[in-house]
Amino acid sequence: MDQIECMRAFVLAVELEGLSAAARRLQVPRAKVSKQIQALESRLGAQLLMRTTRKLHLTSLGADYFESARSVLDALDDAEQRLQEGAMSPRGLVRVNAPMSFGVRVLGPLLPKFHEQYPDIELQLVLADQLVDPVRDGLDVTIRVANLTDSSMAARMIMPAPRVLVASSAFLGRMGAISTPKDLESRPFLNYSYLQGGTTLQLRKDDITQRVVLSGPLCANNGDVLAQAAEAGVGVALLPEFIVREGIEAKRLVHILPDWQAPSISVNALFCSTRELPQRTRVFIDYLVRELDPDIGGRHRQ
Repeated sequence: MDQIECMRAFVLAVELEGLSAAARRLQVPRAKVSKQIQALESRLGAQLLMRTTRKLHLTSLGADYFESARSVLDALDDAEQRLQEGAMSPRGLVRVNAPMSFGVRVLGPLLPKFHEQYPDIELQLVLADQLVDPVRDGLDVTIRVANLTDSSMAARMIMPAPRVLVASSAFLGRMGAISTPKDLESRPFLNYSYLQGGTTLQLRKDDITQRVVLSGPLCANNGDVLAQAAEAGVGVALLPEFIVREGIEAKRLVHILPDWQAPSISVNALFCSTRELPQRTRVFIDYLVRELDPDIGGRHRQ
């Protein structure tokens, strides 16, 4: 078997923590990956992996070889990428994951222009609100609207995503006006299920900070569902401005407590930090920043 292919199968199996995951990334049968690693071990005359029913474990020799093999593959990939970049426009497949609301409201309208500028790049877009593992799922770019805490991935901010408190006029007429953060504690709250801190919210106005404990009848992991519930008068919601902008402009929603700010979050592109970005991935992220970051003229100004 080709030694480079065997090395790549071995490195991916270690990085993705399994033969099946490596096979999915390479788009080959699992048995082929197993044979490639066995062939590599036979060539080297050393056992690289200890195999159990659930997990792979590197031997001491395997750990040393893994670092060397990864460096060799990175050098080959970099050389190939530089050659391709000098000879042709960006091309190839870019796998992108994004939250449903951001994908439909913000990302979707940008894709035709991207395709016009980069016709040889194929985008595979997966919209899902649940958190994913970018490495395990074979994603090139993962877009998250949050404060990032995962240091294992490299990240680039695409745009700020200020959150605003909203409710319908009918709700406020029925439940009474909300003039202070403490008023929120006596109103039903529509909770985003991935909101850090649960239903405890900290709001800030100038140098004053207030913490409020909230509860309500609905918890969901999709912002548009919560916006629809707020428009229907079910409760108060705290949502990114890009989700509720249309509802506020159409007066279906009222921006309440506008002088109080929730902790800031942003839209970020996450990608693997262990290797240099392919040109096709880099130009996709650059495009989003150009279009969306208000600091460099993006159209989604805050």
